[in-house]
Amino acid sequence: MTVPDIKVPTQPNSEALPASVLSRAQELRLDRLLLPLDGSDESEQTLPYAAMISQRLGGEINLFHCLQPMHPVRVGKMGHILYPDAQHDRGSHLATAYLQEVKARLKPHGLSARWNVATGSAPHLIAYRAATGNFGLTLVSARTKSRVVSGMQTNVTGNLWKLTAGPLFLINHTHTRLNGDRPVTPETIFVPLNDAETFETAMPIATTLATSLGARLVILLKSRENRDDPESRTIEVITPERSTAHDIADELRDQGCETEVEDVAGGVIGIARRQLQERGSWVVAGSHMRSGLGRLLRRERSDNVLRQCRGPLIVIPTESVAKTRERRIRKKVASAETAVSVV
Repeated sequence: MTVPDIKVPTQPNSEALPASVLSRAQELRLDRLLLPLDGSDESEQTLPYAAMISQRLGGEINLFHCLQPMHPVRVGKMGHILYPDAQHDRGSHLATAYLQEVKARLKPHGLSARWNVATGSAPHLIAYRAATGNFGLTLVSARTKSRVVSGMQTNVTGNLWKLTAGPLFLINHTHTRLNGDRPVTPETIFVPLNDAETFETAMPIATTLATSLGARLVILLKSRENRDDPESRTIEVITPERSTAHDIADELRDQGCETEVEDVAGGVIGIARRQLQERGSWVVAGSHMRSGLGRLLRRERSDNVLRQCRGPLIVIPTESVAKTRERRIRKKVASAETAVSVV
């Protein structure tokens, strides 16, 4: 395990946030961040973003590491037996030292952090910890796969996609250069308008983050080029209607949140291209969080955005999905089958 040199982005707007903004952020629990780390460079890419949000909102970061469970007795080679207690204790000590060092490196930046180490399945523990700890965001560095492969095989991110009841802050590290430039505070936050339910799910967090970070909010409406006349475009808007989108933008501007409405062609590819045009921009999207065959056949939009985008993507489960999963998680946590050891 390495100890990262944390590059905390400079905040362009150092003015104190209004009490109403801080209250809204606390209501959405954006001041409580869960940050799973496994000691790899990839997982550590989320650190600057967690620091950015926490520094602005005066929140707390919870550093979380999962140890793999071991069998009661595992025979390594002839005449050599591994005793799980000794191995687990050694892993706990190493993980604890690593998380304590990360916490120490956050402190000079004025950031508050806690840490936990648990033994068990990583995606299950992360989802359970996020739900029972009332965290507003879980920040994860994701490795994406093709739609066909992701429908048949799942990694930690894929399993977390099926389990989580709360918002995920995802970074596609296959598109991000490790040890690259210091991340910048976003000047633009995009919210794709796909359908009414996912749009309404995304807007509270998107507007709160935009107001907190001093970014402008851009609502992206779908447009389609006229194939018979490439120079002209026929605008096609999915619900809510275009007038409703502009009404929402006007209302948000009255509340002090700079908001615009734009048309974007090309679907998910168009959104990814638009994000590339705005350095450091984020995409915030609601999602039905489909998995398995449903994810493959229905072509989950936010999943496709993650596969294409070059910057952070915040995915928020719709209310119905979140409530169903949270009930399931709390029921399992209360049972003996999900008992874990936490240091």
